[in-house]
Amino acid sequence: MNNNKKIKIAIISGPENGSPKVLATTLESFIKSVGHQPKVFFKSKAIKRLNKRCQGCNKVLWWIYRTIHYLNDQLFFIHLRRYNAIVVCDWTPNAFLKGVYDIKKMKILTKGKPILYYAVQYLGNAPTQIEKLKSGGHPLFEKYDWHLSVSEVTEIRQRPAPPWSHIGLYLKGTGLAPVVKEKFIAVVDYAQEGYLNYRKEQIEVLEELGIEYVSLEKKYTIEKIRKYYKSAAIYFMQSAEAFGMPIAECLATGTYIFTPDSSWPMAWRLNENPTVHGPGVLPECFVEYNGKLDLKKKIDTIKNNFDSLNTPKKVFNIFSQYYLSYYQGNAESLKCVIEKIEKKEIG
Repeated sequence: MNNNKKIKIAIISGPENGSPKVLATTLESFIKSVGHQPKVFFKSKAIKRLNKRCQGCNKVLWWIYRTIHYLNDQLFFIHLRRYNAIVVCDWTPNAFLKGVYDIKKMKILTKGKPILYYAVQYLGNAPTQIEKLKSGGHPLFEKYDWHLSVSEVTEIRQRPAPPWSHIGLYLKGTGLAPVVKEKFIAVVDYAQEGYLNYRKEQIEVLEELGIEYVSLEKKYTIEKIRKYYKSAAIYFMQSAEAFGMPIAECLATGTYIFTPDSSWPMAWRLNENPTVHGPGVLPECFVEYNGKLDLKKKIDTIKNNFDSLNTPKKVFNIFSQYYLSYYQGNAESLKCVIEKIEKKEIG
């Protein structure tokens, strides 16, 4: 690859605070760090408006909505022709559903620019999602020209192979790092339907132990929620996660992760061949507990041995030891993808 040539990459996500937005902004920093020119556009709705129909929408209102935005959308897609490639950041399976993104029409409007998809997981590692998409007649891998993922493991683990690259996550670019924990505070993640008993138990134990906690219950800015993660000594999962962006961000600040089930943090299982929704081997930055009494005992143990300066560093070091690509990304893999883009091997 010509080291002096800067490849221009457009990154598209929704404007809402959440995993896709974090993926988009960290990818922008990551691409800059390897010497190229990315730009984020929070305009995923423009791709959605390429669909003539919207499932569950009023036909007339949808037509009016598309018409209002038509000119600006067309100008946006014309602008994207200036880039060497386009990366869409979103959730799986949302990005594969019919009627969400019309990628074929987008390719026409951008004069055939390669369109890549970046998500926390690679669809091929999620057989449950594949079956659901197949049963609904939705497209699979072929919808995008290439796939980028944060992790090599979700429901199962595979080695990256075309059309997929594992580029990790560049959390380092956010400035997240272990910080002094002034107080022993817990963060209880959002309630999840079907798992409310776990949350109730966690809060009961925290209150019985007299531990201050933050219960996440509304929408927050990314800056606000990261402030909570930084202040916390421990964080409680609420259900199974394909990856769990909060897990990564908490560990980056030196916060322990509590889970009642080792299968819940799917992408964090260290097993060579984990089974679909099966148990996993987790390092010491995770604390698995079994029931209320065990939870109380393990919180007490951590609290009694907690050092506001050194414990966060210890948690972060364990995180870095096992999951370095979740913090500083996989630069060699990213460079290979950019080289493929330059050589027009994608698209």
